[in-house]
Amino acid sequence: MTHLTGTTGFDLGPLEADIMRLVWEKGEVQVDDIHQALLRDREIAYTTVMTVMSRLAAKGLLTRRKHGRAYLYRAALPREEMAESTLHEWSRRFFGGRILPAVSFLLGSERLTPEEVAELRRLVERLEKGDDGGWT
Repeated sequence: MTHLTGTTGFDLGPLEADIMRLVWEKGEVQVDDIHQALLRDREIAYTTVMTVMSRLAAKGLLTRRKHGRAYLYRAALPREEMAESTLHEWSRRFFGGRILPAVSFLLGSERLTPEEVAELRRLVERLEKGDDGGWT
């Protein structure tokens, strides 16, 4: 994963981004839940995961509450809110805030499936009708 930067001042490294993705997928989690999920793809110490999750909480990206002897963590922001902020900041930094060059870049960097192309067509049709789908 690449570094994610948002207008709120957070800059996520690859491990932080992976942890956030897992927390969004799972909801409320303990460190061990995330550690076990990460172990499927890499060797990583439990203490490393615990430290990174504590730092994400200190940055305000995760909330935590005591549950017995452990903490339960949740994302402080919905994925969509953080993604929107991150993408707006990325677009501003690299494309002067212009959306079309940013979208063109993204579309050119990955091979789309026929289903994804069809979804893009539906999105363009909605935009042409004045329905932004809440994406502005």
